[in-house]
Amino acid sequence: MKTLLVTAPIPASHFREAILALAPGTELVDYRAELSDQQLASIEVVLAWRLPAGLASRLPRLRWVCSVAAGVEKLLVPDLASSVPVSRIVDSQQAEGIAQFVVLMALRHARDLVGYEALQRQRLWQRQPMGPVRSRVTVLGMGTMGAAVARLLAQVGFEVQGWRRRSERTLMDVLGHSEIVVCALPLTAQTDGLLDARAFAVMPRGSYLINIARGSHVVEADLIAAVCDGHLAGAALDVQCHEPMALDDPLWDVPGITVTPHIAAQPSPATIAAQFLAGLQCLRDGHPPPRQVDRTLGY
Repeated sequence: MKTLLVTAPIPASHFREAILALAPGTELVDYRAELSDQQLASIEVVLAWRLPAGLASRLPRLRWVCSVAAGVEKLLVPDLASSVPVSRIVDSQQAEGIAQFVVLMALRHARDLVGYEALQRQRLWQRQPMGPVRSRVTVLGMGTMGAAVARLLAQVGFEVQGWRRRSERTLMDVLGHSEIVVCALPLTAQTDGLLDARAFAVMPRGSYLINIARGSHVVEADLIAAVCDGHLAGAALDVQCHEPMALDDPLWDVPGITVTPHIAAQPSPATIAAQFLAGLQCLRDGHPPPRQVDRTLGY
């Protein structure tokens, strides 16, 4: 069963080596834009980060698409036949790494390390009153990632609540009582641009945003305005609307906004390879692959 690796910007070699270490005979083809229709005609499986426009329609024998990440929005393209199942990866190590990143940024804000860094630049040895962290945090999205984030935040002393689409409380209600907001939502038509000027306005003055989901959850111009006018203390953005960011992207220069290049955690090729091969065996045995997403919901 021939598999096409479409993993850019992650090098396909990472996944090739991990898969062949477990199953040496697996047929793998690295995606290249110049592949002909004849070369693509025998592809039955795709392991991918995203599907380039028009690729799915050139795969007449496609039976399964497996994501190399938890998010699948880049795979749910219009030309992918509705009969083709799409699966996601559940990587507990990646979830742990993301949770550590969130705790790092939450503590950096709550313990005012930014303020102490400013004092250091001024050569001022000056103490500020500081007790144990008890900030109220809301984690938006309580899937594998969000649950890991909430668990670790609680362990270090934050008061944590989770919110999901089915929660009884409205988003605006929970945002209005949150000193720190962590976005761990899947990106869907309903969550695209969810964190906008209205959302920031209901957050308490001095609150903080951490986004480890997708850049498009945040209306970046509205965030910049909320930080620049002092309503929000700042934000930590590991994801942005445009990746990589352009040299003239306004996010670079906003005091209080920390930008990192999508490095909160990296997927484990070994974990992905093991789950992919298990799904491949299900397909060979005539069973549906595991961890399928609901394409109507987008996750």
